[in-house]
Amino acid sequence: MMSFRQRAGVCLLGLLPWPTLAAAQAADESSAPLPTIPLPQAAAPLPAADPATDDVQLPSVVVTARRREERALDVPISMSVLDGGALGEAGLTLPTDIQERVPALVVMSASARLTQYTIRGLGSTSQNDGMESSVGLFLDGVYLGRQGLSMFDLVDLDRVEVLRGPQGTLFGKNTTAGAVSVVTKAPQHAYDSTLEGTYGNDELRQLRGTVTGEIFGDETLAGRLTGYYTGRDGTIENLYDGKDLNNRNKYGLRGQLLWTPAASLSGRFIAEYAHAHENCCVYPLVIYRDKVRARDEFMEYTRAPIDPYQRKTDTDTRTDSLVEQSAVSAEFNWDLGERHRLTSITAYRDWWFTPYSDDATSLKLVPETGTSNAQHQFSEELRLSSKTDLFDSVFGLYYLRQRINSFERNILGRDMVGWTFGGLIRENLLPFATESNFGPVLYLAVPPATLDGMTIRTKAHQVSDSAAAFGSVDWHLTDKLDLTTGLRYTHEWKDAAVARHRSGGCPNCTVLSLVSPIFAALGLEDLTVDGLLDAVAGGEYQRTTRYDEGNWSGQLALSYRWTPNLLAYASAARGYKSGGINLGVTGDSVQPTFDPEEATSYEIGAKAMLGRRAQVSLALYQTDVHDYQALTFDEEQTLIPNPRQINLLNVGKVRLRGAELEAQALLARGLAARAGVAYNQAIAEDFPDAPNEDTGQNTKDLSGEDLYNAPRWTATAGLEYSRPIGPLEGYGGVDYSFRSGYWATVEHGKGSYIHSYDLTNLRLGVRDAAQVWDVSAWVRNVFDEDYLAAVYALYGVGDYGATAADPRTYGVTLRLNFR
Repeated sequence: MMSFRQRAGVCLLGLLPWPTLAAAQAADESSAPLPTIPLPQAAAPLPAADPATDDVQLPSVVVTARRREERALDVPISMSVLDGGALGEAGLTLPTDIQERVPALVVMSASARLTQYTIRGLGSTSQNDGMESSVGLFLDGVYLGRQGLSMFDLVDLDRVEVLRGPQGTLFGKNTTAGAVSVVTKAPQHAYDSTLEGTYGNDELRQLRGTVTGEIFGDETLAGRLTGYYTGRDGTIENLYDGKDLNNRNKYGLRGQLLWTPAASLSGRFIAEYAHAHENCCVYPLVIYRDKVRARDEFMEYTRAPIDPYQRKTDTDTRTDSLVEQSAVSAEFNWDLGERHRLTSITAYRDWWFTPYSDDATSLKLVPETGTSNAQHQFSEELRLSSKTDLFDSVFGLYYLRQRINSFERNILGRDMVGWTFGGLIRENLLPFATESNFGPVLYLAVPPATLDGMTIRTKAHQVSDSAAAFGSVDWHLTDKLDLTTGLRYTHEWKDAAVARHRSGGCPNCTVLSLVSPIFAALGLEDLTVDGLLDAVAGGEYQRTTRYDEGNWSGQLALSYRWTPNLLAYASAARGYKSGGINLGVTGDSVQPTFDPEEATSYEIGAKAMLGRRAQVSLALYQTDVHDYQALTFDEEQTLIPNPRQINLLNVGKVRLRGAELEAQALLARGLAARAGVAYNQAIAEDFPDAPNEDTGQNTKDLSGEDLYNAPRWTATAGLEYSRPIGPLEGYGGVDYSFRSGYWATVEHGKGSYIHSYDLTNLRLGVRDAAQVWDVSAWVRNVFDEDYLAAVYALYGVGDYGATAADPRTYGVTLRLNFR
């Protein structure tokens, strides 16, 4: 296997790839009136050489990181901007691919429901449905209430903005770590259509298409229709029946209308639907405890290889995942004179997730398990933006209502008695016991029918309302010095109910049922059949909880423009992630509610355009987080599993400290490069009561240790080259990314560590000069690097399964453009 240094050598300038820049016009001077509402333009080509000077220059990048259009160079925020067209050209088609282009970003998705984003080492899991993301996720200006709502294909995008650090003033709650804003391409009046097809190994099939233009020749109405399909064979072999699992099978459709009845008024309407039905998700074991090993040995069962890179599993029931989402939104922009703009964004979104999986064995332990989600949200945002000689301002109101329904089901099988109780006997009494030599004795006392078909259902329902008022003013103290002040107040109301019910099985099949009345009369309920079943699988539970809180967030920043293309800034920002309700069964030491997570960040940075061909940005920061929200145990010492890690606690104090450097350059005509590197030290300063996977209690002291999903080093780089070849144009690109090792779970359990890895992607293509057609060949993960894409606790904490990332993949893409 090639070394890190050898691979970097192959990549040549592998620490310099081209972070695709969003093509846009330069921002107006601060004293100019608000720009008129622009009609969407086609993506600009790579900057051409000036015939007189034989020179090229980087295009200006316009973003909406501060809820108004301005140059990225003028925004006093550490941010990365990815051009949507270039993402598609590079084959980065999934949200998990974004991290290959953005330093300090980690995206992990064990399943759609268990997606988690981390920026600068700060993030949160979705294992408990009451916990919300620390990274704010936005699609066309609409907040996504669940991290799983972001798991759509990256299709027909204008750009992706990744903002690092608290963004609580303008982006609101749940942005203690930062924000990821995805902006799709809007309709345009000029007719344009594209069709793209991809075929690759493992029967990868992708089809994407877009058409846009005026509708019925009406100059005030334009439309855009985008659709996609992705299919691929599974990458994990099921030894039980030889079938492949973890495949891809999804499609989506997005329709848009752009209405511009006047130069001062526009409306953008979006409707979309996405559907994914896949044989997902399985996690081959990477490590499991002696307790599980003893249970397997009693049942005389041999597991699939404990090596995720062999990509093999052994499951005898269906593995299935159904994800659907639909949404509608309406955005209106109204210019009130030359200096004021009123914006309204109204949106409604539904999301459904239904998984089916089993116990990751061909035994009949838990033939069916999974947690379904249904999430519905409505949001309204009203903003007034103003631009004067003295200041620029944004004031607004925001409202969000979410309804979350969660349904967990666990159906037990006929082998559960032998696996559970036989394992205990082998582990603690008779190390030679197996089902063959001791099973008849065990089953005489507790027949397999006792647990066979027993079903444990846990339902959770929550309705939450969030209302906020916010304002941000950029004061132009001098021609070069700006002071940014921002403040937001958010209030939350949450009502939730959690209930668990056990049914089925045959409790009276065991001889213990004969003596249960005696134990009950003696006050020994724990020894009755119901008491023992409670200890094995959990008993009846019911709770209703209310939560009500208000919180402030804000920002103070000073920026100085040394020259029109050199900005230095210093900022302090405070963000918060709302507290909430544990949507799970809680015991005596875990409270039904948890406190909000508060982050205070200090940052200094600089952004500069070096001549016409290069741009660089640097940021140094420290963020102090109080009441960091983390997972802990459910506290029920049940045997199936024992214990789970689904409840929430607040960690006293967390500190993030680091530096980020990004650069892009046009090295010559047709030759572009980019590079980014981040060092981040994310430490739990005060965490003496961390979950301990060995004891099942909160007895591990992780004070001074790294947070999970927080690699110290991340780097991304790339190089792109194009040149004429007669009437055609040839092009190629190399992309490189690296991240150091990091823990994937809160408790730092053995087997949950993801070792450092680096990735290299290559592509080579040719197109005609007018870009009517384009054909390219590509290879991802060129050196077939083995690394883990997701880690998941299977039988409770301490037993971990993991999904290996895709091996080397390759294919061909054909694009057609009709104008």
